[in-house]
Amino acid sequence: MNNALNEYFNAKIKELSERVNNALNEYFNAKIEEARRISVNHYEYYSKLKDFVLRGGKRLRPVSLIMAYKGIKGVIDEGVVRASLCVELLHNSSLIHDDIMDRDEYRRGEPTFHALYREWYRRVKAELNEHFGVSMGILGGDSLFNMGFEILSNAPFHPSLVIRSLNHYVEAYRELVDGMILDMMLPLLPSASEEDYMLMVSLKTGALFEKSIAIGATLAGGSELQVSKLSEYAQLAAQAFQVRDDVLGLFGGEEVGKPIGSDLREGKRTLIVIKALEGATQDDRIKLQRLLGKRDLTIQEVEEAKRIIISTGALNYAQAKALKLVEAAKQKLKEAKPPLNKEAEAFFIELTDFFIERSY
Repeated sequence: MNNALNEYFNAKIKELSERVNNALNEYFNAKIEEARRISVNHYEYYSKLKDFVLRGGKRLRPVSLIMAYKGIKGVIDEGVVRASLCVELLHNSSLIHDDIMDRDEYRRGEPTFHALYREWYRRVKAELNEHFGVSMGILGGDSLFNMGFEILSNAPFHPSLVIRSLNHYVEAYRELVDGMILDMMLPLLPSASEEDYMLMVSLKTGALFEKSIAIGATLAGGSELQVSKLSEYAQLAAQAFQVRDDVLGLFGGEEVGKPIGSDLREGKRTLIVIKALEGATQDDRIKLQRLLGKRDLTIQEVEEAKRIIISTGALNYAQAKALKLVEAAKQKLKEAKPPLNKEAEAFFIELTDFFIERSY
């Protein structure tokens, strides 16, 4: 990254993420007060949702929505900041459901939403606490999706722009669910391919980032070419992000926010695993296959999996793949007509570089 651009990028992320967090805080406080009138349990439920959403996260989706809007409109107003909350709430909705499906205990260094309720219910009826936690997690994800829809449907823009944006929102959710289905099914395939993985990523990760930017461009009244090229940019950038995320999930540090090797324990067919299985010796392939999906994977076994992934060249392949995706994304950005303003274009170029250089 260019140092001057890097400083601008970090400052802009900090500024806009703070505005998003402030808007989230204000929104949830109002929801919590409404819930107080129903019952103390509803009050605690919405308080837990607020804590889950605000406990961390990079806010890249709402920030990117806002910057797409600025790239076309030239300004950032409170209306688009408020509207941007929709994609952050949808993102967190998917995280709550994803944590249930993956049986994850921690998210951003703290207990997952369903785990919080499981432990809370243990004091009431221990033999049913597992089911109760999952049930409340399903409801939590559903609530956040609905809140996002509510925010966007009430956005202070021309009704035609809001309707088009709502279509993007609904498409994002449908594609995200389709991607989660693929994510669940890939481990069941005799041999998942790179193409299978990239399709899953384009849906599970790419769809929401793509539609976040499309919503920002749409609310700004962007041209059809602007919206389509920004969408293509976002899809490619998101794929690079996910490839890097899978690498960090095994080769990253504690700052990643979840246990190293959790994807292995879940048996996930990430790109590094797929390429390692393709390129490994017969003995190493058998070893890696035995480690995939092993819930009680030891540190030594994680290290053995890492050795196989490195020795097959799978790690280098994934890193090169992420670089290619980033370069393709930058090219799409340049094809937007009329072009974005220079500040937004610089931001999105830096964002793609951040996606593959980050350590968290």
